[in-house]
This record gives sequence, structure tokens and C-alpha cells, in this order.
Amino acid sequence: MLINIIFKSIIVYLIILLSLKFMGKREVGQVSLFDFAILLVIADILVISVDKDNNKFWYYFVATITLCLIQRFLSFILLKFKKVRPVLDGKKSVIIYNGKLMIKEMERQRYNMNDLITQLRLLNIASLSEVKYLILENNGSISAFRYKDNPLNPFPVIVSGEIESDNLKLLNLDEEWLKYKLKGKNIKDIYYANIDENKELFIMPFEYK
Repeated sequence: MLINIIFKSIIVYLIILLSLKFMGKREVGQVSLFDFAILLVIADILVISVDKDNNKFWYYFVATITLCLIQRFLSFILLKFKKVRPVLDGKKSVIIYNGKLMIKEMERQRYNMNDLITQLRLLNIASLSEVKYLILENNGSISAFRYKDNPLNPFPVIVSGEIESDNLKLLNLDEEWLKYKLKGKNIKDIYYANIDENKELFIMPFEYK
């Protein structure tokens, strides 16, 4: 019995490692709410399998593979169809913009001042006065940018050949301004574009090698 449990535990451990490898580094480096739910279900299924008889052990393995395939498929959908991303991955929330605390957005996200101050301390930021931009990411982590940081604005205006309309609106800009600044460049040929404090564009084109 003990040897059987040890053997199953080793198999479960290997299955989890292979599952994470199959689903991609994104599962480890950036876990969204949907990713987190998938990982929890997989972990629960495999933990239960250790305590079951050998005849049904592989049923749980099949269930795990099915969930991995679903996640792989959805990752492909997220890659190809931008409009689906906010549904499964959620959206960022701007908590501090240009030094101004966005209180209504904090309330909408159920994010209080104690949470904010604690997270800033963990980033070695002593005071809100140091922060120019602070973003609550879709995975629950925060990104803080001090006044002394890089002059590039943290809100990209083009990602994967598509205009980030929400960010343009946040920056009080529009698509006509962006197209003028692109000087005839095709938006579909641009992988990423950002602006600095002087509203000059930084452009990274598609370059497949």
C-alpha cells in the first residue's frame, strides 16, 4: 500500500510538471484568474487520484490531459482574438495616473488604501508621492512607476498590430493623432508602440527571423 502511494505520488508530480510545460511558461510567470482556476482543478484531480484504486487512477490522468488541452486551445484563442482576452484574462485597472489617485476605480476593484500602501512597501516605495503611475494588473499584481523612472509612458498605444483604444482615451489622444504620428506606416506592421512624455512614438515593427 505504501509503495503504491509513493509510486502514484511520483507519477502525479511528473504529470503536473509536464502539464505546466505543455500549457506554457505563461502559467508560471503570469497566472490570470482563469489560469489559476485551471491549475487548482488539475491539482485537486491529481491529489484525489492518489487515494483511489489503481483501476481508476488513469481516469484522472485523462481528465488532466483534457483540461490541459482546453487551456492550450484557449491560449490560442487569446493569442488570435484580442476581444476575448478581457473576458478570460480580465483587464488592467489604473489606480494612479500622472500622480492622481483614481478613487472610483479603487472602489470598483474593491481595492482599499491599506492594500495599496502594503503593496507599495513590498516594492520599496515609501510614499504615494513617489508614484506617477500605478496599475493593478489582470493577475492581481501591481506595477508602479516612479517619477524618476523611464520617461516612456506605461500605456502602449499599439499591441500586436492593433490600436489600444482604451489607452489612447486614457492619454486624451485619439486614433487620428496616432495615424498622423505614424506618418503613413501600416498599423498591422507594428508589433508594439508606446509614447514618451513628449508624445513621441517608440515603435517596434514585426520582424520574423
